[in-house]
Amino acid sequence: MIKLENNPKLGYYTVGTEKFFSKPMALTKATNTGQFPEWDFNNETFGSQDWTVAPDLNIRELYRIRAQQLREKYDYIRLEFSGGGDSTTALYSFVNNGIHIDEVVFRYPKTGEKDVSDDPFNCKPENTLSEARYAAYPVLNWLTTVSPRTKITTHDYSENMLNQTYDESWVMRTKDYFQPGHAFKHSATGYVGHKKLADTGQRICILYGVDKPKVCIKDKKWYAYFIDIMANHSMGDFGDYTNMTNEYFFWTPDLPELFIKQCHMVRDWFMLPQNKHMQFVCRWPNYSYTHRTTYEHLIKPLIYPDYNQETFQTSKPTNSFYNEMDYWFYTNFCETVQYQRWQAGLTHLVNTIDNKYFNKEMGKAVGFVGFLSPFYYLGEADFESSGINNFFKF
Repeated sequence: MIKLENNPKLGYYTVGTEKFFSKPMALTKATNTGQFPEWDFNNETFGSQDWTVAPDLNIRELYRIRAQQLREKYDYIRLEFSGGGDSTTALYSFVNNGIHIDEVVFRYPKTGEKDVSDDPFNCKPENTLSEARYAAYPVLNWLTTVSPRTKITTHDYSENMLNQTYDESWVMRTKDYFQPGHAFKHSATGYVGHKKLADTGQRICILYGVDKPKVCIKDKKWYAYFIDIMANHSMGDFGDYTNMTNEYFFWTPDLPELFIKQCHMVRDWFMLPQNKHMQFVCRWPNYSYTHRTTYEHLIKPLIYPDYNQETFQTSKPTNSFYNEMDYWFYTNFCETVQYQRWQAGLTHLVNTIDNKYFNKEMGKAVGFVGFLSPFYYLGEADFESSGINNFFKF
């Protein structure tokens, strides 16, 4: 039986009076009862903050505080590292402030890397594996010099995918990401060294750099919000281990000032006269993949001041069922039993859960719909003077 971490700080769903830490299980229950789920992402904590006032502390100082907060709480901290802005900034928050981080783990499907292009000019999400060479490894090489006590682990998670026996129930191990690799990539004890560490009984933090702030203009006002798809990134398949906890570096109720500060930095930038013409990427609702990608590229230099913005990065994938990041699997293992089991898992979800809970492309389910937190008011948008109304007049 799959046992997931019951960690309310990562968000949870309620269907009637029943609480779920698994989105598939919540949607299955909702389908069977006809009750619509509600998602709670620390609503009480975030709802009690004054979002209209930006914290006085510098963003680097807030990052330092967060790193120290985690260091004091856990015996062992393991960072899930990709080389992107989120996880790299989390890493810098420890190392640049002299705060020890025990381990940095980079997940890479070595067994399935056949025909990887390593093309630094190909930014399509199908080329995600090239981020290893151009984004992750340079930082890991730097880390060996500046923090020699930090353990660096490269985990070939494709071995777990291709060697384990499993059936379509694998989909219950993850929350929102159902491409072939996710349930194996971030398994808490999928790497043998991590299982041995868990057996020691130490208090272990599995740290993710989730995520950039979600800020939008809605009804001529600035708001911040959270979305469950991003909050569901971690894996909580801990089994009987009770000494491991997933933590998000940025999206945390333990230091709400950090997220609020980021939101105001983003809002302030878009409110500058020279930047108001870009406010259209913040409009709500925003269904444009291009606008969301542009928004992230614009805000990264603001909130991640120490991250090298010239670092190679591919575009974000477009869905969670057929996520382009696992192009290596679709290409090299399409004739395997593992491919059949992956498809069986997707079929299980589609056959079990009400059609209304799926996003679709060309009539085909490609992932779950997202659930939102309350919108937290940041301030007025100065909407009329921004020229945004005229921008969309043809």
